[in-house]
Order: sequence, then structure tokens, then C-alpha cells
Amino acid sequence: MRYTEEVELLLEEMRRVLAFLEWDGNRWRERAQRSRERVNGSNHTSTSPEHKGQLEEGLRAYAWRQASVRQCLFETFAKQWHDVPAFVAIADRGLADENAEVDVLESVV
Repeated sequence: MRYTEEVELLLEEMRRVLAFLEWDGNRWRERAQRSRERVNGSNHTSTSPEHKGQLEEGLRAYAWRQASVRQCLFETFAKQWHDVPAFVAIADRGLADENAEVDVLESVV
């Protein structure tokens, strides 16, 4: 039974990692779109409009980069983990067949 629990935990952790990366990527995309509001709403009244524009551009670029990193991680992990459920199913069938053979042998003896 320990194998089954470990596999269930593995599959759940994989699901959660992908869900987190998707959520975090969306959060960074929202930040990128709100960068103007953040700069204009800041308390830096001495900042010139030119510097505010540069600050906004920098914040937006950073946020888009972070969103891109999360998207790349999501796509990489999703691709690498795509076949894991099928491999688990094959292993489960193999274990079930082995257990059936052991049960038959034990009943004969």
C-alpha cells in the first residue's frame, strides 16, 4: 500500500505545481497590466514624467519576464509529466498481475 500512497502524492504534487505556475503567471501578467496605476499612484511627487515613464516601462518589463518564466516552467513540466499517469497505470496493472499470480500460487500450496 505504501507504493499506492506515494504515487497518489506524486500525482497530486505534480498537479499542484502546474496549478501554482499557472496562477503565479497570471498574477504577474496582471501586475504588468497594472504597472501604470502603480507608478501614478506612488508617493514620488518629485519624479518627473519622463522618469515615471521609464519606471513604468521597467516594472512592466520585469512583470512580463516573470510571467514568461512561469509559463516556460509550466510548459516544460507539463510536457515532461504528460506520460506519467500512463506509466503509473502500466505499473499498477503489472503489480495487479503479479499479485494475482502470487494469490494463485499461495492457494495451490
